[in-house]
Amino acid sequence: MSNEILAKSILELVGGEKNISSFTNCMTRLRFSLKNEKRADIEQIKTLEGVMGAQYQGGQLQIIIGGKVQKVAAELQKLLKLDPSLQPQGEKKKFFANILDTLAAILTPALPAVIAGGLLKGFIFMFVLFGWADNKSDTIAVFNIIADCMFYFFPFLLAVSSAKKFQVNEYLALAVAGALMYPTLMNAAITGEKAFFMLFDFIPIAIVKYNASVIPIILSILLLKYVSDFFNKIIPDMVNVVFAPLLSLCVTIPIALAVLAPIGYYVGIYLAVGIQQAIAFSPWIGGFIVGATRPFLVLTGMHHAINPITQQEIITSGYSVLSPMSLMSTMAQATAALGILIITKNKSMKQTALSATISGYIGITEPVLYGIVVKYKVALWAVFFGGGLGAAISAGLGGKGYAFVMPGVLSLPAYMGEGFTGIVIGILVSIGTTLAIIFAFSKKILSQDESENKENLKQKDIIAEGEITDIFSPISGELQHLSKLNDSAFSQEIVGKGISIIPSSNEIFAPMDCEIIMLFPTKHAIGLKTENGIEMMIHIGIDTVKLDGKYFSTFVEQHQKVSKGEKLLSFDHDAIVALGYNCSVITIITNYQDYLSIIPVEESGLIFSGEKLLSVIK
Repeated sequence: MSNEILAKSILELVGGEKNISSFTNCMTRLRFSLKNEKRADIEQIKTLEGVMGAQYQGGQLQIIIGGKVQKVAAELQKLLKLDPSLQPQGEKKKFFANILDTLAAILTPALPAVIAGGLLKGFIFMFVLFGWADNKSDTIAVFNIIADCMFYFFPFLLAVSSAKKFQVNEYLALAVAGALMYPTLMNAAITGEKAFFMLFDFIPIAIVKYNASVIPIILSILLLKYVSDFFNKIIPDMVNVVFAPLLSLCVTIPIALAVLAPIGYYVGIYLAVGIQQAIAFSPWIGGFIVGATRPFLVLTGMHHAINPITQQEIITSGYSVLSPMSLMSTMAQATAALGILIITKNKSMKQTALSATISGYIGITEPVLYGIVVKYKVALWAVFFGGGLGAAISAGLGGKGYAFVMPGVLSLPAYMGEGFTGIVIGILVSIGTTLAIIFAFSKKILSQDESENKENLKQKDIIAEGEITDIFSPISGELQHLSKLNDSAFSQEIVGKGISIIPSSNEIFAPMDCEIIMLFPTKHAIGLKTENGIEMMIHIGIDTVKLDGKYFSTFVEQHQKVSKGEKLLSFDHDAIVALGYNCSVITIITNYQDYLSIIPVEESGLIFSGEKLLSVIK
């Protein structure tokens, strides 16, 4: 399924654009805030090709796509015309869930630059360590600039994403970041000549180095949001464009410098130091807990809360003790996929495991978690103990990460330095423990595969070779070839093969004895499955999902079994056409790959409801 078709399918199944308050994406997931969660068909979303899983978490519908999530998100963005000022409606999120959501929205856009810088810092360290480059050369100096710039000016990166999250002017946010990074303040912090500037001779402004900091800029832009909204509201439109920004900055920046930024700075430092001290008290126990529970954090989306702590550790101490623990869990998860790849005889699962293994070792573990770990209990326990033991050994032997990177094999240079031996041993233990558990219980895996195969065969009646099944017309009208439709998903037969009908009536009838397997909330389409396994979709109109169910009525329910000729849907043809929509009724076989041919009885002319429409040949 193409990214465009996947985006369209997801949009329909979440209830259409009118049901979306906002949407964003992280490294592997689409994240929707919906007005009415009941209108989203999460079970059908899970069945879409290209979707690895779907769940409600933290007040959001999270759809796990994997590595191509950015491309699918881009296609979704083309389809949506959401007003950025709209706020998610419905049930209010819990406090902690809201914090996670905010952190994810702010930190995720900055990750590509941060990961690139971290990897480059690791490679520079490796080249200098092995004597392949002179640390004092101009070339290394230039590459150090490339590797450090995104970290040094991190407040500017976060200012932009914070402004988008809090819905405030991005250029005002950058101005606030500029105040935190202003040379006078930075130079005074470096020289240490004074501890405070005195605003109006009585308000102390702490002199602090805010380069590479995380919390200060987020708190400052949150303040800017409220201050800016206040002045925009009370200042007349005639002079608003001049005085609202001026007053917003004059109020926000002093408060940020005097109160919020120092609080955020020291909270971040003490949090990072506290975690390091707790782990130092018992690195073996702390390491095991973090390494073992990492998969559960990813499954629930709570791993976003760990990223700023890891970054703060590096800012405060020059290294992170949490980062190597995440690496051990990543290695265990990727190895679990490798073990399943070796053991399973299921061809489909082999493909899933191969893809999950490659992405897992790179550092993207959602395909492993949703495609394998959730499916096999053996893999779950293997990942739990493999990641836990590897992290315990790594922490116990002083493993450290020296740059913020996505934990994976490509990031290993970022861990080279003091404690690298512990990391190497930890990785070997993670891989070895995970494979040992997978192989020790391989019979359980094979038994589960065999049981599922039998169940699938029992549930699916396969059409005999050469058998022809007739599909009858669900409505009266004029036949039209799919290629004439102004929608590439149908005209290019991407989603299925069949025929279109320009309707002369307003009612849709069952074309066969079948079961309702998909009933769209917007009522413009319905999915059917015959007793011998033919899956078809009847879709009314082009882009009629935008009508949000208006002018449509249904007479059946999902999973209901119906007889040929039974009424399924009705629609107001004239009203839909009057709004400018193409109201063609499209009947397609969606699992056409399972059949030799799908042949329309006729490709033009009139047809009546109940007449033979298509022949499906096995």
